[in-house]
This record gives sequence, C-alpha cells and structure tokens, in this order.
Amino acid sequence: MRGHNLPQTFERRGTTVPFQQKDLMHARVREYFHGGDRLLEAVIPNLSGTRRGELVVLPWDSLSDQFTLEMRDTTVRKMVADTRDTRALDPINIRDICLKADVAHGGDGAAREQALVIAEQDRSDKAMVRLSCIAQLTRECGIAKGDPLMARVDTGTLMELMGGESGRSQIDLDLLIERVMIFAAERSKTTVAGVKEYLDPLVGMITPFGNVTTVGEERSNGFLYQRHTALIAFRRQVAGYRPNVREELQNRVDDIIQAADECIDYVNERLATLNEMMGRLADMFDQNLGVIDILDRLRRDVGYGLDGWEDMIAVWNAAYVNHAAIGGGKAMERTIDRISSYAPRIPVKELFPDHQYVKPGAQYEKAKVKMVSTMHAWDTGQLDTELHARVEKGNKQRGGGTPDDPNNTSS
Repeated sequence: MRGHNLPQTFERRGTTVPFQQKDLMHARVREYFHGGDRLLEAVIPNLSGTRRGELVVLPWDSLSDQFTLEMRDTTVRKMVADTRDTRALDPINIRDICLKADVAHGGDGAAREQALVIAEQDRSDKAMVRLSCIAQLTRECGIAKGDPLMARVDTGTLMELMGGESGRSQIDLDLLIERVMIFAAERSKTTVAGVKEYLDPLVGMITPFGNVTTVGEERSNGFLYQRHTALIAFRRQVAGYRPNVREELQNRVDDIIQAADECIDYVNERLATLNEMMGRLADMFDQNLGVIDILDRLRRDVGYGLDGWEDMIAVWNAAYVNHAAIGGGKAMERTIDRISSYAPRIPVKELFPDHQYVKPGAQYEKAKVKMVSTMHAWDTGQLDTELHARVEKGNKQRGGGTPDDPNNTSS
C-alpha cells in the first residue's frame, strides 16, 4: 500500500519528460496553483546522487538556470511551460511535445532521423486504425444484417481491396464503406454525413491503442499498446534474472516485479474495457458525450499507468545487454537498485478512490524534500490561509512588533 505522504493522483505524481540532459533523467512535470496562478514544478529523482527514493522539487522555469540544456531540451522546457492546463501535461501530449522537439532539434542527424521515423509511424498507425474501424463496422453490419461475408471481414481483407489493380475492387470497397456508414448512422440515429465527420476524431482517440482487431488478428501498432507489451516483456526478463541476484538484493527485484505487476494489471483492466467498447463501435457514432468521456478517461489512465516505465526499461536493457562488458553482476546490481528506487507506482487514489487516505481532509500530500511552495496546500492547490496569517504576523513582529508584543513601543 502506498504511504499517505506520497502523491495520490497521477497529476500530482507528475508526467515523465524525457530530457536528454543526464541529470534530468526520469524528471517529471506537474502543475499546482498558488492563489490564482498556475505554476509548474519539476520533480527530479536521483539528482547528484541523492539518497534512495529522494526527490528534488524545483520551479519548472528554473531548469534552464540550474542546468545546461541543449536546444532540444530548451525547446521541450519552453513548450511544456507554454501549456495551459493539466490535460496538456498528460503522457500522450508530452510525447507529442518531445517528438516535435526531436524532429526540429535532435542532438544529431540520427536522432532527428529516428524522430521522423516515429512521426511517420504515427501517421501510418492512424491510417491503419481508421481501416480497422471500418472493418469492425463491417463485421457489426454483417452480424446485424445476417451477411456472413461481411461478418468475417478483417483489416487485411480491406487492405487487399484497397490494393486491388482493377477498378472493380475500388468500387466494391467504396460501396462497402458507404453501406457500413449507413448502418452506423441508423444504429446511432444520426446522419451518414455525421458519421463520416465523426470518424476521424474517433480514430485519433483510438490510434494510441492500435488497431481494432477481431479473433485471430494480431495487433502490432499503437504506441501505448507497444509500451504495454514492452513492460510485460521487461517484467518477464527481470523475474527470469532473479535467481542470479544475491539473496540480500532479491527483495529489490521483488519490488520491481511488484511495481510492474501493479501497472500491468491496472492497464489490463482498462484495455479490457476498451476492447468491450470497440466491440460495439457503431454505438459510438451518436456523439454521446458519456461514451467519449469514458474513452478519454481510458486514454488518460493507460497513458499514466505506463508513464515512466520506458525510462526504466531503457536503463535495464542498457545494463542487461552489455553487463558482461561493463562490470557483470555488479552492473546489474546497480541497475536493479536504481530501478527499484524509481520504478513508477500507481498512486493510491487511482487504485482505491474510497481509501481513508484520500477522503477529503484526511491527509495532506507532502513532498519528500522541503523545497516546496510556501503557504501552498498540497491537497487542494490553494493558499493555506491559516499559515499565511501566521507568516504575516511573524513578519510584522520582526519588522517592529505588534500591539500584543510587549516590546512594541510605538504609540
């Protein structure tokens, strides 16, 4: 169970920002409000060899003063600072910010080229997800209309029709799409034009999860899906390495496995909900805000549930692949110690919304270090008026006393 002194929501935990500056590895950004002002702060673990589990909290804008940042990192810092709300700080949007900075100011030609490849893959994923949505609508239409051929259509079949050399294939595909658009309009009680207009925004929300698939189809795209499968593979590799670790360090390995299992289970539950929704895709075209809110919440939860693990997996892979050349078992022990200290955990409120620690007024969130905003209440983000009054009174006393001060000689 997470201690009640730790951040209790994803937003208070912050979002990982993958800076290239080594001192800022695993740094997170989070927002808070001081009075009516929206402020951002950087939460930095392992800064200059801080002790296990410690964090340093700094104003976001001070990063460029405290650290030497290359153009790419400077661009990321500024783009994050220019955001306007919490939603703009979620892992999906932070990824987009970093990708744009990589394309424009990658550290070298290879880095920029890799960023361009990822950007192109995102565009390709969106096109494939759109096709998979049409395939899913076709299956739903076939089941509803009693058409066995339509009920068995998959994304690969549509790709074959698209790639057909004859004009007949293209005509057939156009007719098929028009038919399923009519079906979706009838199901959702809207117009065909409304369905077509709503398809692209819906595809954009689904794309990070990858293709909508049927039984027997494999999914290989969608960056959230790929991160999830990478976490599962990482967990399996760490568990397999456990017998090679000294007994006194095995509890650290267990901590990593426990953290990975927690995130995997959290994401699995939400992917199951998503798959159930995708099985009734035609019902989503009535632009029902409740359905869209659920889909939007799933994107948020899965994005945050996987946030931070990409860094941990990269640290593990760097040591695991080359550990024989960089110190063998000692290198792996250092890696295990580091990951066990900073492996992401699901905040308690996200797991247990009704837990006593997160009931209103039960506890304040506390920073792990004392570099926090003066007179700022961590649970509400608002000014602590009682503390403010005490500070004002103390300032007056230091500046010349108060009417209640026996040393006050003023008339």
